[in-house]
Amino acid sequence: MEVPSRTLVVGSAESYTSRPSDSDVSLEEDREALRKEAERQALAQLEKAKTKPVAFAVRTNVGYNPSPGDEVPVHGVAITFEPKDFLHIKEKYNNDWWIGRLVKEGCEVGFIPSPVKLDSLRLLQEQKLRQNRLSSSKSGDNSSSSLGDVVTGTRRPTPPASGNEMTNLAFELDPVELEDEEVELGEQSGSAKTSVSSVTTPPPHGKRIPFFKKTEHVPPYDVVPSMRPIILVGPSLKGYEVTDMMQKALFDFLKHRFDGRISITRVTADISLAKRSVLNNPSKHIIIERSNTRSSLAEVQSEIERIFELARTLQLVALDADTINHPAQLSKTSLAPIIVYIKITSPKVLQRLIKSRGKSQSKHLNVQIAASEKLAQCPPEMFDIILDENQLEDACEHLAEYLEAYWKATHPPSSTPPNPLLNRTMASAALAASPAPVSNLQVQVLTSLRRNLSFWGGLEATQQAREVPQQQEYTM
Repeated sequence: MEVPSRTLVVGSAESYTSRPSDSDVSLEEDREALRKEAERQALAQLEKAKTKPVAFAVRTNVGYNPSPGDEVPVHGVAITFEPKDFLHIKEKYNNDWWIGRLVKEGCEVGFIPSPVKLDSLRLLQEQKLRQNRLSSSKSGDNSSSSLGDVVTGTRRPTPPASGNEMTNLAFELDPVELEDEEVELGEQSGSAKTSVSSVTTPPPHGKRIPFFKKTEHVPPYDVVPSMRPIILVGPSLKGYEVTDMMQKALFDFLKHRFDGRISITRVTADISLAKRSVLNNPSKHIIIERSNTRSSLAEVQSEIERIFELARTLQLVALDADTINHPAQLSKTSLAPIIVYIKITSPKVLQRLIKSRGKSQSKHLNVQIAASEKLAQCPPEMFDIILDENQLEDACEHLAEYLEAYWKATHPPSSTPPNPLLNRTMASAALAASPAPVSNLQVQVLTSLRRNLSFWGGLEATQQAREVPQQQEYTM
């Protein structure tokens, strides 16, 4: 009888030690209940945000692909994005997460990492890379080879997410900083002979000049207008009749095709001066003010604010910008415009168009041809849409299809009806004059436009186009 009793005692002790205590079970249940409650509240807030207006918009400078360790408020509801994508932000959830959506048709709201969260993820990633380099250097491996997929050796503002060690973020790493660390590792682990040679005969490509290491850190997001403004460039320079007439024809088409959904406004200030580096650095204001520019920074800033205010209505915004003739003029601004390139492929066609406008225009032929060639040399990536159709009607439909797709991307079915800011903004913003009845003169102008625009396909005009009177401002 003793053996069974001993067996029973041992068995009961084992079962007691392998079973968690009641306090541990209760603590784990409390944690799970808190997690589920927090997730339920996050889902409720996410659902409410669907019908809220867009607070602001950003353009991404980095890519983000959520991973299980990112502590997303609701698992599986984080937004994935690439560099140069656009995000509509609805509201702030907490310091680490925003609620918003990717500006793309079919995308719903989700959680977007805030700049604070992205910065913390970047620091963690850099720390892991340093640890991997240290471990590989101690094992005798070539540390530089493990960085081949991560460091490109050239400075890029928006590197794509690539490489095995960059699955979460597409942040760029400073190659100078990495080289400095490798030099330090070599000095610590190298022999006495190599240390002497490093002093007496330094390698030609050693540490670089510290100036290159002081490059500004690129922020993960740039705040941009909620609706990207539409800007026309080409076929040549604004201020000359051929270019003005072609752009006027497109503006007139947009006004009627998107009636009630578009604001067309003229911008006389030189908005190319609105570079982020200038507006954010007061020390550069004096330099700009002293230069021979047609616009003061105060005027430029005022125009930029007006464009942002117009975009808050989530209506299409088209800018008739007097000073913008090339996409590079706005590449460093915060406007992130939709650049529409009106392209005349054949220089001979453009020459005939210019000469058809009379001596007042043909005497500036060389200037206009040079501007057209400069636009033609731009890579297609600098433009959002290129209108090179043979007929005006085809070009207009091409532009309309693009803008209709953009409208659907910015207005998902689950979003709220027209923005309540629309009525107030449309009444207060300094827009062009209200539409007036179409006069006989306007009919003649449009007829002349259509006749001249038939040259897009290299067709000869049937008769000389009439002179178009100079207008101070378009009738929108």
